[in-house]
Amino acid sequence: MSERVLAGLAVSGGVAVGSAFTLSEAGEDPGGDGAEAAVAALTRIAAELGRTAERLGAQGREIQAEIIEANRMMAEDPSLLAEVVELAGSLPAAAALRAATERRADLLAALSDPLLAARAADVRELGRRAVRALTGVGAAEPPPQPSIVVARELGPAELVDLRLEEGLVLGIALAEGAATSHAAIMARSLGVPMVAGLGDDVLTVGSGDLLIVDGAEGTAVLSPGAESRSRFEARAARDAAARERLAAGRGQPAVTRHGRTIRLLANASTPAEAAAALDCAAEGLGLVRTELAFLDAPDWPSATQHEEALTATLSLFTDRVVTVRTLDFGADKTPSFLRGRGGRGVALTLEHEEALEAQLVGILRAGKGTRLRIMLPLVESPVQVSAVRLLLRRAAATTARPLPQLGAMIETPAGAMRAHELALVADFFSIGTNDLVATTLGLDREQREASPLTAADPSVVELMRRTIDAAHEAGITVEICGEAAGEPELTALLVGLGVDELSVSPARLDAVRDAIRRSGKVGDELGELRDGRGGVVA
Repeated sequence: MSERVLAGLAVSGGVAVGSAFTLSEAGEDPGGDGAEAAVAALTRIAAELGRTAERLGAQGREIQAEIIEANRMMAEDPSLLAEVVELAGSLPAAAALRAATERRADLLAALSDPLLAARAADVRELGRRAVRALTGVGAAEPPPQPSIVVARELGPAELVDLRLEEGLVLGIALAEGAATSHAAIMARSLGVPMVAGLGDDVLTVGSGDLLIVDGAEGTAVLSPGAESRSRFEARAARDAAARERLAAGRGQPAVTRHGRTIRLLANASTPAEAAAALDCAAEGLGLVRTELAFLDAPDWPSATQHEEALTATLSLFTDRVVTVRTLDFGADKTPSFLRGRGGRGVALTLEHEEALEAQLVGILRAGKGTRLRIMLPLVESPVQVSAVRLLLRRAAATTARPLPQLGAMIETPAGAMRAHELALVADFFSIGTNDLVATTLGLDREQREASPLTAADPSVVELMRRTIDAAHEAGITVEICGEAAGEPELTALLVGLGVDELSVSPARLDAVRDAIRRSGKVGDELGELRDGRGGVVA
């Protein structure tokens, strides 16, 4: 077979060159009582996941333990069990398990928020494990020799089964999957190159065939020739040296060459991400999304539910800055109890003041011991910030907690154009570049042209500069927490615009810290940007 290059999604950086090891699929349904067998399979999987989580915790591998424990709870979800029983009335047990988990996964995968959509991989993994248990196919096992694992999709528990830390998995190539899945987090935390979304062609690779995975570019090379193999092996050696160099900088402050300090924070929605951020020396959390835990909620969450959902994540950052965003429900992130209603972000939650106040109470309780900040999504009017501040004062009185800073997220041109007004009522700004880029340039956030690098478009830069200038005139700080903040190629531009804080995914902390330290004076880094209204961005 001649050399072929498949394009997919960059998940975990690095290059792997080696023999393929293709994971087998589940076998045939053995028949019998469908409902009883399906429920028994899920029960067995929940018990296995529970034991795995305990083992990982005892080994000090808290990131993996938290993720596996979350999957165990998913396997015991009464609504999932009820759906499986219902489907098993007309389908074989394996088909019922596949249908129930696939239905839930499809709903999640349709969400535009990549972190929320990536939960689909965990649901599908649960279905695969249950079907394997039902049909007699054992759990995924590591290859007998160092190899690149090839599969349709993998979940976090399957990665634990593969025992990545033992070094037998050189890389991972998936036909499906997402760059923000729990499996992706685990692969990145262990430095295993991984590419997802390669399509069915990657499944034609036979075990033992030579394969190359490029986790930085998101490609796989099937049947590589001698020239490609030599080139990628050399790059793998260079990448390893670069990672060691960047990791060595974790003890150094994020200070530019001319002495300007940038606070380097992390985005996190789970305890696993928060733990990964700590490992990479994040100074705090700049964006904690709260809707992740409640997409399947039957009604607005209570204060206690909010507290329970956040405590494990926030408690890892005692005495450090943590920035919690209130619920960003609406549009594609609409739970069943809100379907058919319009609105999104803070505008939507202000229509339900009791629910918003309950969330503020829960956040204040969960943030005890941290330097808590609360920020509001999609703010476009000073009235919105003032209205929430009144609720926050009541919540603080209820919990006997001090008032935290209240910030406004600038994510639309309308918000940026009113930045001077918003700066008078907000305690800080956070620029969400994902939505700002999409709304300014009229792009679909899910398309490739909506890449983080499009934040360097002059029209977007002008809105960011307007926002940052307004904040500084009012004496408040500005962070950037969108994907653009995690692009080292953009760091000099953002520093040049005057941003005070960057909040990035844990995997990007080392590279962005290095880019900050190589940046120059404010203004020097704007290059050919000129006045932000035209020309080429350097």
